[in-house]
Amino acid sequence: MTKNPKYRKTKRYTNQLATKIFTIDDARNIVIKVKKLEGLSTNTIDNYEKLFNDFDRFFGEKNDVASLTRDDAREFIYWQLNDKIQFLNHKYRKVKPKGVSVSTVNTYINYAKATFTVLVNEEIVEENIFENVNNIKEKEKKIETLSVEDIKKFLRSLNKGWYSEFRMFVLVHTLLDSFGRINEVLSVRKEDIDFEKHAITFHNTKNGKLRIVPISKKTIKLLEELIEETEDFESEYLFLTHHGNPMSPDTARKHLRDLSIRVGLEHIKGFHIFRHTASEMFLRQNGSIRVLQKILGHAEISTTSIYAHVLDQTIKQQHEQFSPLNLINDKERRKTRTGRIKK
Repeated sequence: MTKNPKYRKTKRYTNQLATKIFTIDDARNIVIKVKKLEGLSTNTIDNYEKLFNDFDRFFGEKNDVASLTRDDAREFIYWQLNDKIQFLNHKYRKVKPKGVSVSTVNTYINYAKATFTVLVNEEIVEENIFENVNNIKEKEKKIETLSVEDIKKFLRSLNKGWYSEFRMFVLVHTLLDSFGRINEVLSVRKEDIDFEKHAITFHNTKNGKLRIVPISKKTIKLLEELIEETEDFESEYLFLTHHGNPMSPDTARKHLRDLSIRVGLEHIKGFHIFRHTASEMFLRQNGSIRVLQKILGHAEISTTSIYAHVLDQTIKQQHEQFSPLNLINDKERRKTRTGRIKK
């Protein structure tokens, strides 16, 4: 059936499209612009930038996105999983492992699918080459958390007479008290702290939705002290470098690793362990998983359920403590078949 000419592209347009080469940078500009217009968060936009950086690294001279195939898509994902050198340009990381985690690869797959959906919709490519690339099945792994003793040991090791270590002291308190991600906390401005109602507002969230979380009087006092320490810089941000610039997550992670190694807590490999620890401690103290979902900013309760094992333990402990049979058995005395009184 012949298409109505009204809805058919002209041959001139089609020929121009066929001869034009859309480089990876051309595709980057279009996709980033589309995603920004969708109102996605800064972190999400940064992840798209990282994806295109890796496209540049892997595809190299094969720079026409329209010429990429499904085999290219699979090879790119295989490279991510097995051959990609991590921290390639990171001057502080001496060990540069090959291959990224399965969860990271799955994130790349999702972003790549979304990227090529945009390119298909914009009629730059004919098909989404990542459409049939499935997420890799992840092995269930134990959530890493810290003990109360570990946290106290780390905090006690910090010399609060030094600005950098006092800053870390405040940062860890804020992370634990707010259950925040490191990117969220480092993006907080002074105006995001409600000093009267004792609350912190996160704008730079993973899902792009504003989140308000209560914090304790102690954390408020520490934040006030930190602001006093950095008032000469006249910055709107809370966590600053020695030069008065907003602290980056990478700088904070390096400092955390150095301090953790110094005190013999090498298993503290990143800030997310504080979020996990805060969540488990909240549930162990009989906090509601629905309230925790709200605090963490999870859209679905299934995401929060990674901490369900804590609930299982709490339920068992409380059942043993408050079972109705405890009352009954304490008072009940009966005879056995041999006539022995049994309590």
